[in-house]
Amino acid sequence: MTYRELYKYSENELAEAGNVSQKTDTCELMYHFFGVDRFSMMELAKKNAGSEQEALFLSAVQKRKNGYPLQYLLQQWSFMGVLLSVGEGVLIPRDDTEVCVRECMKLMDEKGMKDPIIIDLCSGSGAIAIALGKKYPRANITAAELSGEAFAFLKENIVLNEVQQIIEPIQSDIAVLCREYDNDYFDVIISNPPYVRSEEIPALQKEVQYEPKMALDGGIDGLYFYRIIAEKWIPKLKKGGVVSLEIGEEQGQEVRNLLEQYGLKDVRVVKDIAGLDRTIIGCAV
Repeated sequence: MTYRELYKYSENELAEAGNVSQKTDTCELMYHFFGVDRFSMMELAKKNAGSEQEALFLSAVQKRKNGYPLQYLLQQWSFMGVLLSVGEGVLIPRDDTEVCVRECMKLMDEKGMKDPIIIDLCSGSGAIAIALGKKYPRANITAAELSGEAFAFLKENIVLNEVQQIIEPIQSDIAVLCREYDNDYFDVIISNPPYVRSEEIPALQKEVQYEPKMALDGGIDGLYFYRIIAEKWIPKLKKGGVVSLEIGEEQGQEVRNLLEQYGLKDVRVVKDIAGLDRTIIGCAV
């Protein structure tokens, strides 16, 4: 098949499956498998693709048609300008999480933090930790992740982004790891923890079903990990230290009450670009 035929095949197959981003997804797959972008397509349109790469491309189109995440097919994704290796077993970085990171950076800058001690809980691919490491090269960052599969991606991404001197990856349950640190130790605690209610997971969109349940499941009410952070980790913050957490769109008030119950002050909920509650941030007394 020619490059043009492959492009049209992919676009039509994805459109048939109800994929509303069929053009963008097709362009991403064409570039990934053939190195062909929108500009070179004009020149190469009538040329035949190599048979081996063509077979891989057609297989990827069918996977995408069935809802398999584009990010897993590409095996990498960008978050806040940071390129990350991703695949089955690790949560895909999303733009929503930028709200959590940017609000945290904003408050850190207001407080004049230059060499902060930071912990990223439930770190996954390391998206948050690495974005912070790039912004604060004098920081001391711990990235904690329990899943063995996700932890492998975390370690790979730290090396990929050359932040080994800044970020220490630790494979551990955050409910247990807290025992390793003294109170008043961290300047910043940040996290995008699992926060989907257990019963809601089967109803999530098809693409999300391919992502690890462990990275999604926040327990019966979705608040399991927020309770751990509030009870066990807030005491680890220095006075004036910052907590920044991603939250579900209906969890703002509940998580706010929880954090205030454990002594956080100036707690506020920040909305995302769609006007939905997305981040909660506050300071230790």
